Amino acid sequence: MNRALAEQELLEGCIRGNADCQRLLFQQFYGKMLALCRRYASNEDEAKDFLQEGFIKIFDNLRSYRGESSLQTWMSRVMINNAITQYNKAKHYSFRSLEDEDSAEIADETEAVDEMDQIDLDELLAIIQQLPIGYRTVLNMYAIEGFSHKQIGEMLNIAEGTSKSQLSKARQLLKQELLRTKNNGKHG
Repeated sequence: MNRALAEQELLEGCIRGNADCQRLLFQQFYGKMLALCRRYASNEDEAKDFLQEGFIKIFDNLRSYRGESSLQTWMSRVMINNAITQYNKAKHYSFRSLEDEDSAEIADETEAVDEMDQIDLDELLAIIQQLPIGYRTVLNMYAIEGFSHKQIGEMLNIAEGTSKSQLSKARQLLKQELLRTKNNGKHG
């Protein structure tokens, strides 16, 4: 109860534009939100740009937070939407539809998961950041955020089949890189 009251007071202070409250909210959620942004970004600088833009949107829209979910969940959604908006604005991604792909090329998810168990989180994040932007975005939205291919298609303005194709290709590349990393570790 005390924590909820403290959070509510912090939110009210942020809405009033109190710089101390805004700094406290930023500090409280900085690490978690940066980790989320890193999953969508190509590099650390881009992740920090996403974070900064996301926090601006959070502060601008705090009045719309109704407490129907946790504050962290609401803030995460703002950050994810910000990353997606940046991709849609830039239009510098390339999606290919599932019809262009041979369905036999779909990666075996079990093997990829087994490989991920043997790699540390920082290495995995670095590999994900190296994926082409379309692959990385769909992988994050589907595998981590839990969106359906239909939802992803609507959010990114792509066909549902294209979302499936991007996920398949992301998994293939991820698996290849995990195997390469594992093999280099044995020989290096």
